[in-house]
Amino acid sequence: MLGAFPSYSQTDIDIEHILRAGVKDLNTYMGYYVEPAAKGFIYSSSAGWAQTAKPHEAWGFDLKFSVSGATVPSRYETFDFDPNEFEKLRIKGATGTTAVPTMFGNSDHGGTFQIVEQDIVIAEADIPPGLDIPVRYIPTPAIQGALGLPGGTEIIGRFIPEVQFDDAKMSQWGLGFKHDIMQYFNTFSMIPVDFSVLVAYNKLEASYYLNDNETQLASMDVSTWTFQGLLSKKISILTVYGTLGYNSGSSNYNLLGTYEIDGTSEKFVDPVNLSYDAAGLLASLGARLKFGPMFLNADYTFQEFNTVNVGLGVSIR
Repeated sequence: MLGAFPSYSQTDIDIEHILRAGVKDLNTYMGYYVEPAAKGFIYSSSAGWAQTAKPHEAWGFDLKFSVSGATVPSRYETFDFDPNEFEKLRIKGATGTTAVPTMFGNSDHGGTFQIVEQDIVIAEADIPPGLDIPVRYIPTPAIQGALGLPGGTEIIGRFIPEVQFDDAKMSQWGLGFKHDIMQYFNTFSMIPVDFSVLVAYNKLEASYYLNDNETQLASMDVSTWTFQGLLSKKISILTVYGTLGYNSGSSNYNLLGTYEIDGTSEKFVDPVNLSYDAAGLLASLGARLKFGPMFLNADYTFQEFNTVNVGLGVSIR
């Protein structure tokens, strides 16, 4: 997951040079540059909550590890840089709207930003390229357990304590409930399928140090809700399942620390504060193979950022 976090260095994106255009221009630019990751985490962290519509019997449980990957749509690989949205930031040699890469764009992109005051160019900086990421996806891991309760209800929990990889760290927790609906409709009791509803909340936090002395930090926190109707059919060791539902979430991205402009006495503290929202309908299809207590599942969710989820776990009814 942390491989998709905005882990650029000062050589990838020159924050302090772009800051010469002002905090407003930096936030406007970064708002577009980081958008694919900020929204992608909303979709990937809301996936993988269920691998069957049938809740556990009372005190039955499962425990699994899964990874979800939200694919970045091609339209999020670039954005249209419109000079009318910026006070001082311009693209050298451009007279109108110009396509420039987001963090998931072309890593070989060239070009130069100019900072202009009263028609005078006071500084230049390279246009940040996309990160060198071979696959355009936003991965999110999850350690998840579920416990059956009386009345056809299942409580689902996620938890990853804070873990650190090099200069990055992340943590995650979530809580969900699944409830059997078929039990209320005797008319349909002979239909050999399971149907339930699911509601779940997930919270993910991640951060990455931008410099070696750990005084500048990029941080992101993501909160999501998912509401789903689940339908599944078990045939021997195979369970086929599908969902229809709605995801919504918010993501906050911040650059923290003190940033100085070379050759000046100006200092900026915590210069970037961005917020994103994403919401929409979803539909997914998946399958689970169960060998004794062990199971393997995979599903694909159709939504704005289509998402793949793969899980491995143990289940005791």
